[in-house]
Amino acid sequence: MSITGQSFLRAKDVTPEDVQRIFKRATLFKNAYKNEKKMDHLIDASSLGQKVLALVFSEPSTRTRTSFQMAALRLGLRVVLLDNMAVSSMQKGETVADTLRNVAAMKPDVIAARFDEDPEAYEVVETMDIPVINAGIGMYEHPTQSLLDAFTIMENRGKLEGEKVLIVGDVLHSRVANSNLALLKKMGAEVAYCAPSEFHPKHKDWVDIPHFADRDEAVKWATVIMGLRIQRERHASVGNIGLTVASYRDRFRIGGDQLNHFRDDGILLHPGPVNRGVEFSNYVLSDSRCRILDQVTNGVFVRASLLSYILDLEVQEG
Repeated sequence: MSITGQSFLRAKDVTPEDVQRIFKRATLFKNAYKNEKKMDHLIDASSLGQKVLALVFSEPSTRTRTSFQMAALRLGLRVVLLDNMAVSSMQKGETVADTLRNVAAMKPDVIAARFDEDPEAYEVVETMDIPVINAGIGMYEHPTQSLLDAFTIMENRGKLEGEKVLIVGDVLHSRVANSNLALLKKMGAEVAYCAPSEFHPKHKDWVDIPHFADRDEAVKWATVIMGLRIQRERHASVGNIGLTVASYRDRFRIGGDQLNHFRDDGILLHPGPVNRGVEFSNYVLSDSRCRILDQVTNGVFVRASLLSYILDLEVQEG
């Protein structure tokens, strides 16, 4: 595999063949856990040794952080967690970049990192001699989220090629949207977005991507709808965006009326956390097509698969 022993910082770091291998092993792990409530028996102990995953999260996280922990522990890895910056040396003025340098100096076998916009810290993870997994960095990318999203689509829809994935919401500030655009296009899916003008993406990768102004027309087009949270914590850097939550909800929330236009075999996704009643209504969240908790479950097995490849673990493929 092309990323064995390598960092995984961007969706473009994997080939379509890599993605298929990751998905095949994630399915193996998921089935093993379903049938036997364990999956570490598939790992050759001599390849596992005393390998350690270090999690360095200077931004809040529930799903990604816990998912990486769960994936590592299910594999039999050891985990070191640094996610409370109030008890770290960052409270004394240490930068994120220096925190990462110091954690790397302790020689973990792989680091999963999440931090806000920080060019120096990003340069550090780009140049480390220890593999680093981007667990959500600023507004750049969140590539493991795109892997689990694509896995969930394939699991429910049977394929990725030709799927019509509609991304709805704060695309401008979304690292999830950036990674999904790159990965889904690589795997042959069509991507479009539906968002108010204030949230239209500005990066060149989005220039030729179709966008819908009309929510109902967008829903009719899609086989997959992916909602995004309004990322108010990132709006401060650009000042008043001139859009209220109420205005957004009226024009872009996916509710029961929109589901009337959505195909019966389509699926609804969201990377979380969901602001109920803003991106999706409560009715939508209880609809049988909603696969948000499936995404969370799949995150454990997809990240376990990715870790097993990066760490070159020997896995009994059966």
